[in-house]
Amino acid sequence: MSQKEKELFLQICAHRNPDTGRIEGLLDEGYATPQVLGWLFANRMAAVAYGVLKERELLSKLDREFRNSLRNALLLNERIHADYFRCIEELTEVLEGCGIPYALLKGAYLCPSLPSGYRISNDVDILVAPEAVGAVSAWLRSAGFRQGSMRNGVFVPATRRQIIESKMTRGETVPFFKAVGLPFLEYLEVDLNFSLDFKNSEDGILKGMLSRGALRSAGELRVRTLDRYDFLLHLCAHLYKEATTLPWIRMRRDMTFYKYWDIYGLLWEYSEAEKRELLARASEICMNRELFYCLDSLDAFFGTENLPKGVDRKDFGVVIAPAERKRYRYVESDPVKRFFSTDRVSLLEEVTE
Repeated sequence: MSQKEKELFLQICAHRNPDTGRIEGLLDEGYATPQVLGWLFANRMAAVAYGVLKERELLSKLDREFRNSLRNALLLNERIHADYFRCIEELTEVLEGCGIPYALLKGAYLCPSLPSGYRISNDVDILVAPEAVGAVSAWLRSAGFRQGSMRNGVFVPATRRQIIESKMTRGETVPFFKAVGLPFLEYLEVDLNFSLDFKNSEDGILKGMLSRGALRSAGELRVRTLDRYDFLLHLCAHLYKEATTLPWIRMRRDMTFYKYWDIYGLLWEYSEAEKRELLARASEICMNRELFYCLDSLDAFFGTENLPKGVDRKDFGVVIAPAERKRYRYVESDPVKRFFSTDRVSLLEEVTE
C-alpha cells in the first residue's frame, strides 16, 4: 500500500475524530483502492468505515463496488447482531444461575453498546477465577455446550490432552461450542478465561477485578462485566499479550486493527480526571506496561495524545517466544509501520543478553 492509502485507511477508521477534509481529498485523488478495501475487511473495520463516510456525506465519492461492499458489511453485521444478542441473553441467564463470580468480556459488552453493526464478535469470552473453571464448565455442558473446534463448519471434539494443555499453557480452556441453529449463527462459541495472560499468572488481581464487576447496560441488554476501568485495562492486557507473543505474530493475529479501535473508542469518552483514574488503576494492578503500549499505539494510529509524557518506550518492542524461551525486539519502533508490514517476523531480532 502507498502512504496515502494507509492514511485513508486510518482516517476512515477514526470514527471519533476523522479529518473530513483530508478524507475527501484522498478520495478525490483515487486512493479508495482494492488494497484499502481489503485491509478494512481483514481488520473488521468495513462497517465502521461505511458509517464514517455516510455520516460525513462522502459515500458518493466511492465507486459503486467499494461503496456496496462496505454497506453490505454493515447490513450483515446488523443481521448477525440479532442472533448474537439473543445468545448473550440466554447465556447470561445460565451464568446468573451459577452463583459464581464471572464477567463477560470484549464483544459481549461492546457489540450492543456501539452503533448498530459497527462491532461484531465471533464468540463470547467469560472471565472466572481459576477455581471456578470446573463448576462453570459443568454448567456450560449441562446447557448443551461441548469442547472442541470447528473445521470447515464441522464440530471436532477436543481430546483430553488438548483440554489439559490449553488450561496449563494458555490461561483459557478449549472453546465450548453449542449448536444454536440461528440464521446467522449456527454455533455459539464460548471461551472460558481464568488468567490475564498466557502464563496463568497470579490470580489475586483477577479476583479483584471480578469483585468490582456488575450488571451494566449495553444497548438494550444487561451484561455482567468488569467496571469501566478494569474492562478497558483487560482489553489492553489481551491486546498486549497477542502483540508481544511470537506465535500470534507468526499467525498475523497480533495487530488486528479493530482491537485498537475498541480501546480508542472507549478512551475517547474519558474526561481528563477519568484518565488519571485509569492510570492510577493500572498502577494499582500492575498493568502500566500493557496500558502504555496501547496508548502509544493509539497515539500513532489516531493522532491522539494519551501516552503520559516521560514514559520509556523501550519495552514496547519486546516480544517473547514462550515455547522457545527466547526474547526478541522489534527493530521498527513505529506502530504504524509495524501494522502495515506484511512480514512482522522479519522486523524482529533476538535479544541475546
